[in-house]
Amino acid sequence: MSQPAANSSSAAQPVDRILPDIHLLCMDSKFSDAFEDAAAKHFPEIHSHSKITVFNCSLKYLPENVRVDGVVSPANSYARLDGAFDDALARAYGPRDDYGWITRKAQKVVYEKWRGFAPPGTCTVVRLDHDGKTASKDSNGHVHHLNPWATEYLLLCPTMRVPDDVRWDREVVYECVWSLLCAIDEHNRAVRNTSSSGDEREIKIILMTPFATGIGRVSPKKWAEQCVLAMKQYVEAVRNPQIWSSLEWSKIVEDHEEVQATYASQA
Repeated sequence: MSQPAANSSSAAQPVDRILPDIHLLCMDSKFSDAFEDAAAKHFPEIHSHSKITVFNCSLKYLPENVRVDGVVSPANSYARLDGAFDDALARAYGPRDDYGWITRKAQKVVYEKWRGFAPPGTCTVVRLDHDGKTASKDSNGHVHHLNPWATEYLLLCPTMRVPDDVRWDREVVYECVWSLLCAIDEHNRAVRNTSSSGDEREIKIILMTPFATGIGRVSPKKWAEQCVLAMKQYVEAVRNPQIWSSLEWSKIVEDHEEVQATYASQA
């Protein structure tokens, strides 16, 4: 689906903001439908914790007035952002005449943190700064804005080592979403606790797509259920530190079985 699409969002405003607000970019409505079905089944209270807005369109048609603090890349472990949704990110956020800009940004941070290989299921925060520049011009003099949607951060969440079928990796979506939420929380706490104002800001609104549903061949249902379950269990962990900081096997097995039930989801 390539044309602009009306967005839909939860009617109720979040009252317990443990999760970031989410712009869910789904080019095909089967993904947004799967997400809503999973939320109704596993986490009906999700809209109390996050304002979730669905856009059934491609990135190039995302309205200009949308604001996004961090954009999620379900990239490969080597931070090569040059295919599928990552190709769209490279074109949207880099200078018009420098397609590899976002890959260099990401790979520099991945090398510093992971020595060049970010394991699938992790999340790495990458600052998308242009040294104060806000726009560039191509060879024809056309202006290209370098910070669309006021995005400051790339949230690199590899779903695969290299582009490939990852259905064998039965919990990679859950792991990516959990790591994403932890990375955002860690970043935000660091920003709040810093002694100087600096130029870092909290990540309160993210843009994300379905994970590993393209070349990874994960089904819409499995992606949606693991995504929602990760959010549900993460909220529970934050709200119940006395339990989650000292987990017993009974609770561990209970949560594991909830995720395990998604393994066979093929619809």
